[in-house]
Amino acid sequence: MSRPPSEGVSVRLPLLVLLAGITVTACGHANPNEAQPLSATSVAVTTAVQATSGDHPALTVGADSDGQDLQLVAGQGLIVTLEANPTTGYAWVLGTLDQAVVKQNGSPEYQQDPNPDGMVGVGGKSVSNFVAVGPGVTQLVLEYKRAWEQGIEPAKRFTLNLTVH
Repeated sequence: MSRPPSEGVSVRLPLLVLLAGITVTACGHANPNEAQPLSATSVAVTTAVQATSGDHPALTVGADSDGQDLQLVAGQGLIVTLEANPTTGYAWVLGTLDQAVVKQNGSPEYQQDPNPDGMVGVGGKSVSNFVAVGPGVTQLVLEYKRAWEQGIEPAKRFTLNLTVH
């Protein structure tokens, strides 16, 4: 006994739609290296990294502080937040810093700006944490560059002159 051709199609079509949905869901993000929004857990970790001495809260600076002189006390944190867009290949990297005076505390974290659904290439902010570890003077230099471009001047440079008491 054979089935009419339309009966087989009516069973197979929903099955194909279901399988396609499962496949798309299982794939996840197209690029696993793409920055993801911070969760409550990652924010808690960031807060723990920003530990400072009780009397001296962490200093938070941005691009408008470029070239400034800052005073810190041993144990005090410094948080540098700069505009960034890793989809361009650029990232803020440490250029110069005397780690006996001020130490980088972990790797920079990327926080993507809010964006409409379907938008790609939206920028965000790079957040770098530092902590003053001992008395002295040092210059903090962050460079915005592509890792694979050797011998080329960075697209941007951010500098702070730091004195730790």
